[in-house]
Amino acid sequence: MTRLKKTALLLALIVCLLSCKKEYNSIGLNMEDDLLGTTMESFDVKAWSVLHDTLNTTNMSNQQLGELRDPVFGKTTASVYAQFLQSGSTPYFGDEPILDSVVLTLQTAGYYGDTTAALKFEVYELNENLATDNKYYNYSTTGHYADNLLNAPGATYQIRPNTPLNINDEILSPHLRIRLRPDFGQRLIQESGDWITDEDILEDFKGLYITVTSNHPTGCIFACNMTSALSGLTIYYHNTAGEGYSYTFRPSESGVSYNNYNHHDYADANQDLKRQIIAHDTANISRLYLQSMGGVRTRIGFPGIRERFSAFNNKVVINRAELVISNCNPSEAVFTQPSGLSIQAVMKDGSLYYIPDDDMLSPDGYFGGNYNASKGEYRIRITQYLQQLILNQGNYADYFYLIVKGSGIHATRLEFHSSTPDAMLPNKRLRVEVAYSTY
Repeated sequence: MTRLKKTALLLALIVCLLSCKKEYNSIGLNMEDDLLGTTMESFDVKAWSVLHDTLNTTNMSNQQLGELRDPVFGKTTASVYAQFLQSGSTPYFGDEPILDSVVLTLQTAGYYGDTTAALKFEVYELNENLATDNKYYNYSTTGHYADNLLNAPGATYQIRPNTPLNINDEILSPHLRIRLRPDFGQRLIQESGDWITDEDILEDFKGLYITVTSNHPTGCIFACNMTSALSGLTIYYHNTAGEGYSYTFRPSESGVSYNNYNHHDYADANQDLKRQIIAHDTANISRLYLQSMGGVRTRIGFPGIRERFSAFNNKVVINRAELVISNCNPSEAVFTQPSGLSIQAVMKDGSLYYIPDDDMLSPDGYFGGNYNASKGEYRIRITQYLQQLILNQGNYADYFYLIVKGSGIHATRLEFHSSTPDAMLPNKRLRVEVAYSTY
C-alpha cells in the first residue's frame, strides 16, 4: 500500500472516530496492527491501593455469610439482614397447632476459605423495618433485639458445599439447617392469625439479622442463595390428631436482604497493606491489593501519557491498549485469585462510571479482565478509554479504579505486582501496552 493510500485511510478513520459514536466504538476491534504502520509502546502507571468505601449490597443474587482470617487482609465478617415473607399462600396453621421445631435453612452457593472451619452462628430478630425503596450498603446496619434466637447457642456448623442432605428420604442440594428457639416459633404461630399480606407479617416480624464468628485460624465465608427454595424459615408443627405439617417464610425477591461486611479496620492486615490504605503512604510500592466485599481497590493513574501523545499534535489513533496485571501468588491454594477484574472510570466531577470499552454491545471477550491461569495474569482492554483520555474527550479524570468483578457477591482477594520493575520478574510489572498509529 502506498504512503498516500495509508494517509487517506487514516484520515477516513479519524473522521469516523470523531463524528460517529457507533463506528468510534469499533476502533481497535478488527484492525491489524501492521496495516497502519503501528508503533508498539509500554507505559508504566502510578498506582496504590485504597479502601473501597461504598458498595451497594441490596438484594444481591447471593449473600455472603461467615468469618475469614487472611494473613494479608486480616479478619472479615460477612453478615446478612433479611425479611422473610409468605411463600405462595397466606400462613395458616389450623386449630390448636403444636410446634415441633423452627429451622432456618440457607442454601450454599460457593465458598472462600477453609470448609473445615467451625462456624458459630448468631441469629437475632430485627426491631427496625427494612424499606424496599432504600439502598443498603456494605457498612449499613439495622436495629435488632439482643436475644440470640439459636436453640443451642454456641453450637458450630461446617460448610459442606458438595454434600447433599437426606431430609425425610428426599435428597436435597447442600444447605445449612440451623434450629431456632421454640418460643420464637410458637410466637410466630400465634401472631399469624392476623396475617393476610406481607405487610401484615412485617408488622409483627420484621426479619432476621444473621452473623457468624469463628476461632478457626483461616475461617470461611460462604455464599447463600437467599431466593432458593431451600432457603427460608420453616415452622414444623402437628395438630391434635398427630398429623405433621410445615410452613416456610422465604426471603423472596419481593422482600429486602442485604450484606454487611466488616473488615475490622484492617487491624490484623499486613504492614504493607496498612501503609497504603490507612497511612496513605504511596512511596516505594512493590505490591498492590484488591479485595471484594467493599474492601480494597487500586487507584491507577497515567502520569505523562497526555504529554507523550501531545507530541503528535493529537494526530494519533490508539489501535489497541491493554492494562496488564500479574498475580503475585499464582499457586495460592486457599486464598485464591478472583476469576475476573473490572474498572471503575472516574469522571472529572468525581462520579464513577464504566469505561467505554466495557460495553454490553462489544463482542464477547473484547473487554477481557478474566484470569489467565497459564500466564498468571489479567488483561483488560482500555483502547477507547485511552483514545478519549489523550484527546481530552469524555470528561474522564486521568486515573481509574481497578476492582474485583462481582465484588458484592464474591469473597476473594488479590496481591499483584506494581509498576516498579522487579529485577527477577521484569515482565510482571503493572503496565499499559499500547499499539498506536500517527498521521
